[in-house]
Amino acid sequence: MFTPGSKYFLGLTGLGLVSAVLYCFLVNPSDLGAYALFGLFISAALIAGFSIFTRDGDTDTVAEAVEANTETTAPSFWPLVFALGGALTLLGIATNEIVFVLGLAVLIGGAVEWVIDDWAEKASADSEFNAFVRHRAIGALDYPGIAAVVLGVVAFLFSRIMLTVSKDEASIIFIIVSALIFATGFLLAAKPALRGKSTAIISVVGALILAVAGVTSALNGERKELVKYAKEDVYSISNRDCGEEEGKYYDHEANGSVSLRSGVIATVFVEDGKIRAQEVGLKRDVESITIPRSNSTTILFRNLDSEEYRLVANLGEVKVGTTDVMEKVGTCTQLTGKNEEQALTVTIPKPSNPEAPYTLTVPGATGEIKVVVP
Repeated sequence: MFTPGSKYFLGLTGLGLVSAVLYCFLVNPSDLGAYALFGLFISAALIAGFSIFTRDGDTDTVAEAVEANTETTAPSFWPLVFALGGALTLLGIATNEIVFVLGLAVLIGGAVEWVIDDWAEKASADSEFNAFVRHRAIGALDYPGIAAVVLGVVAFLFSRIMLTVSKDEASIIFIIVSALIFATGFLLAAKPALRGKSTAIISVVGALILAVAGVTSALNGERKELVKYAKEDVYSISNRDCGEEEGKYYDHEANGSVSLRSGVIATVFVEDGKIRAQEVGLKRDVESITIPRSNSTTILFRNLDSEEYRLVANLGEVKVGTTDVMEKVGTCTQLTGKNEEQALTVTIPKPSNPEAPYTLTVPGATGEIKVVVP
């Protein structure tokens, strides 16, 4: 069962594993030496597996030995994939880290497939047997791996195009591309004779168009408003406008309805310019609501007035860095119109202080609701 070569590498595998474990216990598990010994263990195990699988390349007769050493070379596109990965990696260094990671993945995948191809071609002089050996070694990973890479490339390139063009142009492109895909699929299904070369030509042309348009869009960058929003980080929690006035970005296209109510612990109302609250299961108004500590909790805000209001959670103050400057902590909903509602989700890690309690307020309305955190 075990060949001479595999016995050597299995012994080296065991030695590497024992050495790595002892090094972790006696020296330092996070030291570079531990990583090196575990690397030795994994590498030796991999080579031992290949040695057992290929039987060290042993043959029974001289004729078989001559036949086994007769190399046949079949056409392979993996060198092109490897070169494409290298080009994308270099392009990513100059443009975008996503392109760099994508290129690195294509580069590594192409290199692995190229090595496996070269190894399988030297298994014998029989091309069918070589194909069988290759399929047995790595065939189960081919299609999922290639599909993942192709889908990732297509999604990334298409996203670059959508982020570069305007919103109206993006809608038009979506409609055109969807119509072309539908029409092509319908035509190929209705006319089986067009399959084969026609399908290959359509795929190659589509891939070239997508590659050129996607790379060009990535080099041009995103449209101006997206660059501006990303730079200003206008939608982050720290930039929420929780005052009485409408915020420039935060209140844009506010949602006036709530679909998920399973996690609601209480409802806060604004009516006749006053704020009141009811806990779930109670039909009477309360002056305070209790929220579990360190748990994500949802509070429903409902506006019954004609004016627009927002619910604000005042969650105390924290010290800024090592300075004595205190900064208010809180969050809020978007502006809510008449008979509209929004959900406010909070997570409070510290218990409330009776001297400086947490509160729920509505700018422009009177009253407040105390928040008790045990």
